Amino acid sequence: MKRKVFDSSKKEQIISKAKNIFHIFRNLPGVFFVIDDKSRPFIWNESTERIGGYTSEKAKEIKLENIFSVNDSSIIENAINEAFHAGESSFETMVVTTKGKRIPYFFSLSRALIEEKSCLIGQGIDISRFKHAQESIMESESLYRTFAERMTEGVALISKREIVFANNKFASILGFLDATEIIGKNSMIFISKDFEEYFKEFFDFIEEGINKERFFHARWIKKNDQEIWVEGKGNLFQWKGKPTVLLTARDITNTKMKEISMQEETAHLRRENVKLRSSIKDRYRFGDIIGKSVAIQGVYERCLNSAATNANVIIYGESGTGKELVAKAIHRISDRSQKNFVPVNCAAIPENLVESEFFGYKKGAFTGANTDKEGYLDKANGGTLFLDEVGELGLNIQAKLLRAIEDGGYLPVGSNVVKHSDFRIIAATNKNLMEYTKQGLMREDFFYRIHIIPIQIPPLRQRKEDIPLLVEHFVRLISPGSEVISVPGNVLEMLKEYDWPGNVRELHNVVQRYLMVDKVEFLTSLKKQPLVKNSEQLFFNDMKNDLEFHEKTDKVEESPVINNLSECTEKSEKAAILAALNHNRWNKGKTAETLNISRKTLHRKMKRFGLG
Repeated sequence: MKRKVFDSSKKEQIISKAKNIFHIFRNLPGVFFVIDDKSRPFIWNESTERIGGYTSEKAKEIKLENIFSVNDSSIIENAINEAFHAGESSFETMVVTTKGKRIPYFFSLSRALIEEKSCLIGQGIDISRFKHAQESIMESESLYRTFAERMTEGVALISKREIVFANNKFASILGFLDATEIIGKNSMIFISKDFEEYFKEFFDFIEEGINKERFFHARWIKKNDQEIWVEGKGNLFQWKGKPTVLLTARDITNTKMKEISMQEETAHLRRENVKLRSSIKDRYRFGDIIGKSVAIQGVYERCLNSAATNANVIIYGESGTGKELVAKAIHRISDRSQKNFVPVNCAAIPENLVESEFFGYKKGAFTGANTDKEGYLDKANGGTLFLDEVGELGLNIQAKLLRAIEDGGYLPVGSNVVKHSDFRIIAATNKNLMEYTKQGLMREDFFYRIHIIPIQIPPLRQRKEDIPLLVEHFVRLISPGSEVISVPGNVLEMLKEYDWPGNVRELHNVVQRYLMVDKVEFLTSLKKQPLVKNSEQLFFNDMKNDLEFHEKTDKVEESPVINNLSECTEKSEKAAILAALNHNRWNKGKTAETLNISRKTLHRKMKRFGLG
């Protein structure tokens, strides 16, 4: 379609009207102009004259291509045609001034009717600064890429867990030939499941500024599903205006495998050494654990295997079976033996003090906090944290302990500085923790973190062949330096017939009571040979009477004595407590509840009566 040509009078009218229209733009910055259907600029603002160096008179004599770069003539022509047909268009080009200076500009064109004739109104923006910044960014990015590619370590930028940049070395660690193959992928697909929670927190903490730098040592997964060991660190980095994790990594699989092999060899040698050191005389004991039954020998073997690793251990067993003794035995023959063994009775810590007891606190954190105080985790650094009655821990402290176990650190009360502790957990319980997780009383992730190596301690009724050894051990323990009596066979047989609901603890208390009752007469009888039989008879009679009392109280289904302690006389109080302990299989929590007294009161009275 052929465009109509303006006559001079009409053109003057158009120019006059255009001047009126552009009057409001005269003092505005930037470039404003109008071109006719022959691509001639017939009016522009003062800023255009000043920038380009063309006066309004000269504007009538020049063509559009005189103003812009010759190299962009086809771009400009296409943009003008598009604006006339579509109503608008835009393009980027160089403005060439009368002095030959080249300035980058971005132009937008809009079609307009002036005196029913189509014209184009143009507006230009100087993008020099943007171009300089863009070039600087491109130069910096090129420099970073060159630098990253020359590094011997793998380098990656990870934003919101997505890989936005990586060098070829990083890609090769994961089994890829080129870094472009992993750009845009979620970094978590390359993390072993055992370390998923750790790395989620790792990335979040750095991007949120909680940690500006963190080191890691973990298992990753290659393209072919092969697991490898990788170590490195993450730093906070700004990438395109967003907080990003700058990750450096190196494959240490070969080194790690050698280390694990050496640890296994060392553990094997340690186990062999422990076995060799066990003389014929001491074959029946392991640390402070006494017994030679098949059941307890299995516990010894599990302890040896546990001591050779750093894995967390969970010890199951009824109350009084010696769970803490097992925990101490594992600690003493492990690599952590030179550091602290920190026992914690989880049921005895008031709920409002749990966090400060585990993590410590800073001076001024609360009323009475006059100095900094270390928590259990601080004391157990490098050693063992023994969590007795672990099922009593609340869900909140479980979550915070889980973070500390996974090396996410912990915060002392009143502090904002994250601390870390290298500790091993040995937990103990007489509860069914799996059932606790189903009931929502224990976090499933916490359960699996502590339930790495389970050890089941058999109750005394399942290893009665160990009772003679235990009795001899307790007699020696309670009466050091004295002549040890020989307990008659009929007494030992009687002890074997009893089921011992309080387990080894109850047996120890029984032996202790009879050694302490009528102490003067008993010790005198030990020194005089003719009185030995009498001392044995005294021991036997007292033992028999007490066990008969146990049997009677066990057979009574409901006893008014153990229903209300306040009705008991001072004389029968000890018997009531003992009956309640046996009735509840020496579970102190249930015993206190049965007797309608506090756990603290029960502990005090048991100590007073020599009940352990």
